[in-house]
Amino acid sequence: MPKSDMFLKVEGARSGTIKGESQDEARKDEIDVLGWSWGMQARTEMGGAGTTTKASLREMLVSKRVDSASTPLMSAMRNNDLITKATLTVRKAGKAPLDYYTVTMENGRITSFDVESVGEEQPVLIERLSLSFQKISIEYVPQGEDGMGKGAMLFETETL
Repeated sequence: MPKSDMFLKVEGARSGTIKGESQDEARKDEIDVLGWSWGMQARTEMGGAGTTTKASLREMLVSKRVDSASTPLMSAMRNNDLITKATLTVRKAGKAPLDYYTVTMENGRITSFDVESVGEEQPVLIERLSLSFQKISIEYVPQGEDGMGKGAMLFETETL
């Protein structure tokens, strides 16, 4: 199984830390992530006093292979377990790996969980899950010429 440079750590109120199968030294037992997406959307309303724009946060969508975290994640969804914290880390590989994009979600729930078989000759089981949350923070760390991180930038918001 190829090593990923994206990892997810999930902490449930009742389920505790949900362990994945990452063998990475810095991210041991976290969940290897294949892909993810998240975003915001603004809805504009026209009114007598002008326009107002309300931004809404979308759920975090995560794709991963079936692993030791699969059934605990299913149980967390089925039992409506509060996800106290979920952290998605994206890392640049190289001599000095750099965690350059970190998404931290708090007070969330797993709202969907799907499993599918992908590929014809050698099918692989892929899972897709959605996380809703009350608070999100995103930290971006640019990489300097020396390969080291410099000057983190932060975005934080809560759902209204």
